[in-house]
Amino acid sequence: MVGVRTDIWSASERACGRRASTEVVTTLLTGDLPTDVTSLVGRRSETAEIRRLLTVSRLITLTGVGGVGKTRLAMHAARTVRRAFPGGVRLVELAELADPALVPVTVMQAMGLHSSVDDGIDALIEFLRPRQLLLILDGCEHLVAECAALVGELLPACAGLRVLATSREPLRANGEHTYLVPTLSVPGEQLSTGDRIASYDAVTLFTERAAAASRGFALTEGNREAVAALCRRLDGLPLAIELAAVRMNTVTPDELLTRLGDPHRLLTAGSRTTVARHRTLRAAMAWSYQRCSAWEKALWARLSVFAGGFDLSAAESVCSDERLPREAVFETLSGLVEKSILVTDTCGGKTRYRALQVIREFGRELLAGRGEHAMIRRRHHDYYFALAQRLEREWFGSDQERLFASIRAERANLRVTLDSLLTDARDQARAQTMAAALWSYWIACGQQREGQHWLNRALADDAGPSTARAAALWVQGYVSLSQGDPGAANRMAAQSQGLATTLGDLPTLAHATHTRGVAEHNLDGATGTVLLREGVDLEAHNPSFNPFLVLAKVELGWAYCMDRCFDEALAVLAECRDICERHDERWLRSWALTFAGLTHWMRGEFSEGDRSLREAAEHQTALGDVLGLAVTTEVLAWTAMSEGDAERAARLLGASRELWQPVGAYLGSFELRQGSQVCTREAVASLGTRAFEKALEQGRRLTGEQVTVLIAGGRPVTTVHDPARPDLTALTAREAEVAGLLAKGLTNKEIARDLVVSLRTVDSHVQHILTKLGFNSRNQVTALFSSTER
Repeated sequence: MVGVRTDIWSASERACGRRASTEVVTTLLTGDLPTDVTSLVGRRSETAEIRRLLTVSRLITLTGVGGVGKTRLAMHAARTVRRAFPGGVRLVELAELADPALVPVTVMQAMGLHSSVDDGIDALIEFLRPRQLLLILDGCEHLVAECAALVGELLPACAGLRVLATSREPLRANGEHTYLVPTLSVPGEQLSTGDRIASYDAVTLFTERAAAASRGFALTEGNREAVAALCRRLDGLPLAIELAAVRMNTVTPDELLTRLGDPHRLLTAGSRTTVARHRTLRAAMAWSYQRCSAWEKALWARLSVFAGGFDLSAAESVCSDERLPREAVFETLSGLVEKSILVTDTCGGKTRYRALQVIREFGRELLAGRGEHAMIRRRHHDYYFALAQRLEREWFGSDQERLFASIRAERANLRVTLDSLLTDARDQARAQTMAAALWSYWIACGQQREGQHWLNRALADDAGPSTARAAALWVQGYVSLSQGDPGAANRMAAQSQGLATTLGDLPTLAHATHTRGVAEHNLDGATGTVLLREGVDLEAHNPSFNPFLVLAKVELGWAYCMDRCFDEALAVLAECRDICERHDERWLRSWALTFAGLTHWMRGEFSEGDRSLREAAEHQTALGDVLGLAVTTEVLAWTAMSEGDAERAARLLGASRELWQPVGAYLGSFELRQGSQVCTREAVASLGTRAFEKALEQGRRLTGEQVTVLIAGGRPVTTVHDPARPDLTALTAREAEVAGLLAKGLTNKEIARDLVVSLRTVDSHVQHILTKLGFNSRNQVTALFSSTER
């Protein structure tokens, strides 16, 4: 929003892009991993080896052919060592990323980090340096150089960081330890009657998946040799085995073995020089393709244009025609799911579909062979271009949350579309239009850095005068403004004003004028307020309902507050709040409430300010607007201090600073920084330095739900230290964790195994714990924790 940063985003943003209320705050610093849909078969020794490698190396790359299970193994191993990383485990999915320049941005998004500085590496280092964190870089093979460069800068600067990468080839970075993921174990050629082939992981996987696809399937004396031969024929490759197993609902193991052994079935197996196991996988995919219906074959090929998943509406719009009727798409999708060509996720109550990368690659070859690539790609671009334009039309209103969720879920497809439009000289204007249409996503969903990337490319590739360029310029100015660069924002908005005036584009002229007004207010308050009033007048010329008028008035209300014109500020912000309520809009309403709360506080109306800020926090929590919640929590601390509750103020300051932490520094306006400093001084004077620091730290350690309780006026339950007892707050986070494991009776060796560190490191931690607590035995640590729990 105006005057403060709005570019923070939760680490919980994954495939579906949802942010769930207080979970945003809780997961912001700890991360999360997707839940496995099916069980992982075997991989015990592989997991143990990866755990061991993490104790001796800070960069491990899992390599192997497509379909061997690198991603699945990496995430499974990460779950087993999660406790060793207090800073969390973060997954960065790179397989669908086409633009190498977006690698740092994508990693930052996984961290919940969106900095205003030009060099994202510096922001990442600042965030990661104090944390013990495991970073999973998944699907690096097409971005090997960029990933190697990134970890090459991060690892030397961040002692607590370890990286687990998956790639079909090594990154070749300094300090890298590669681990070739093996295929699953398979039985030998000769089976005796007593052989327990079910003990082989490949057979177990085939049997489990076949039983899921065909009720009643079981491994028997009659089919065990065929199953064993199938697993050998498929080289123990997990994806190939799963593709074969789902056919048990239509054929027997013997029949399937016969078909896979037919050389005529391998006509799409690729070059003879291809890695043998890759040819095996392609053979399995080719056989699965040949067993599909005509509609399923067409859809498999056409779906390969999607990146990062899609929903039914997208598949119907992009893939249907006279040869594949729209009404047949759902049934055809279901058939591909049953054949394990597609997998499904649920996002916001909607089903989304996706295919593994190797299956999409195979589909692209099929699409090219059918001569449909250009047509389907154009329809894909048209669909996502239209989605961006819909966001521009409907960003304000009751559908806001769902629409933002849809845009977040489709981020990979939007990226592919923008990149393709920018690559074709005929589509430059469309690229500018699309990048500008996504302005509310860039701003409200904390994607300023990525928005700046696409806007910069679009404006650089086509400098000709057009309404599309004028729109892209004002949006670029607004993005720069929210990144804390009012100078750049002023220049871009001024260019947009000039071009819009020349072209007679009154809507863009209005948007650019109040954007420039906010920038000027940050540079020179008087000029900015004049421009904001002018922008409001221009927006008011639109005879129909204009949500941009509400945006401009919220900005004007903020400016009035900063100008200390309190009556005017409250009047215009109340008007904006009423309009938002009538339209069931939450984003602008929350900012109008926050600025109203700030205004009340500035003129000494503390209870009114507190009520307004609490209501704002409710909307911000529901939306997952972490930055808005950070600002609101900060101002709530000032109201608490002004009402004489120094302890509550200190806790709120701690909670606010923790919410700001992923940004790397407190980057609000001058007024916010000054207010924070005054509140801190007053709280210290009231409580004393030690009590203030204790309350501040308690605020920092609150969970998302506890922050919500604190904002609402309650007292979250926290551990209160008894001065007569040893002070656990003297321990570092890692020492406290080791102490907790000591209290459970674990030996130093067992703690080293659980935390994935060396025994010498644990010995050192234990000695530090005993020294800080004034103890001389481990039993005293156990007794202390037992009495604390009571």
